[in-house]
Amino acid sequence: MSGEGRLSQASHKFKMLNSKKDSVEFAQIIKIDSQYTATVLRDIWTADGSWDALLTHQFNSVITELSLMHFRAAAEFCQKRFVEAYEYQLSSYKAFLRAFSYMDRWGVYPLLVMCKDLYLLACRADCQLTEAGQPATKLEEATRAINQGFSMCMTDREPVLSNSRKWGTYHLANLLFALYLRQKAFNMCNSMIRGIKTSELPALDQFPMGDQVTFRYYRGLLAFQGEDFAAAKEDLVFALEHCHRDAYRNRARILMRLTPIMMIEGIMPQSRLFHKYPPIMALYGGLARAAVQGDLRTFDAILLEKEWQLASLGTYLAVEYVRRIAVRQLLYRIYLIDGKNSRLSFERVRIGFWAAGLGDVCILEIESMLADMIAAGFIKGYLSHDHGVAVLSKQQPFPPIKSVLAATK
Repeated sequence: MSGEGRLSQASHKFKMLNSKKDSVEFAQIIKIDSQYTATVLRDIWTADGSWDALLTHQFNSVITELSLMHFRAAAEFCQKRFVEAYEYQLSSYKAFLRAFSYMDRWGVYPLLVMCKDLYLLACRADCQLTEAGQPATKLEEATRAINQGFSMCMTDREPVLSNSRKWGTYHLANLLFALYLRQKAFNMCNSMIRGIKTSELPALDQFPMGDQVTFRYYRGLLAFQGEDFAAAKEDLVFALEHCHRDAYRNRARILMRLTPIMMIEGIMPQSRLFHKYPPIMALYGGLARAAVQGDLRTFDAILLEKEWQLASLGTYLAVEYVRRIAVRQLLYRIYLIDGKNSRLSFERVRIGFWAAGLGDVCILEIESMLADMIAAGFIKGYLSHDHGVAVLSKQQPFPPIKSVLAATK
């Protein structure tokens, strides 16, 4: 059989699977690196000694077009020519979208496979373009293309819900989250969340658990970056509790953001967590110990040392909130050393800070720090500026940290 004949045979298989609405097999053969695709390319090469048939073959339908562009993309992929592979994959994907408008739910799985391949090829293509000194624009272009598929799922009007393309919405949303965050397009993430919230979709808990966990992880991540720690905690706790127990890397990623939220609430990570997840211990272990001990000098030193790492994770500002706990603990230690005197002088606090290795802190800064602690509820009392003292409540002047943070929610 000639290369043309083998290609026609392969295109017929695509048409047959489309007619049968065979979601699983269609998705399997449309993968850029599928065994079926590799076999077709090998047969064409064996018959002709080249892949010229891929360039001369004509298409007469949308399905034939998407199959031909798919094989062209795969041929370029085999040769590690990722820019050309991406362009053909994009053409195949656009042809699929034209067919997808007439499909129901069965077409969602092939769509997801094509979107993932388009994403991966765009990343590799941009790497090659960057190495060649050219603008890397393929990932941004792929994002717009994938967003079209997302919109076609979310806005589907199929009256029978079980047959609706809406069931692909959250899976594609999760892929778009990854794309938007890679491009630091946080506004697009929030816009997508608002769009999903106002759309007529089935409840999130009706979707596969994998879609739920990933979506809530990303939504929690965005809430975390917006410093809405209560909303972030709710989503991240759900993601952690329902994440597969063997998915170590995913659980570690969740904990990287959830740990500082718990620390803000005065709940410090336990040794068993550190033992199971050494990266968590390396990043937050010293900070947690310093905060509990009121060792403000060590806390600030570690914070400075890990500033770049925390900033790259987006957790630096959250850890700065934890610093208030270290300040509270240091002031409490000074209060105890001073004999639990209800009139804590600014000068006594200044000496205590000096003894803790913080240098000679001016009285004005001490007064400002005490005012902040009182305003935040970490200390019960008031300041007497004229007398240079903090007048503390006789009943529980240093409320438990958890109760303070619970009252501020």
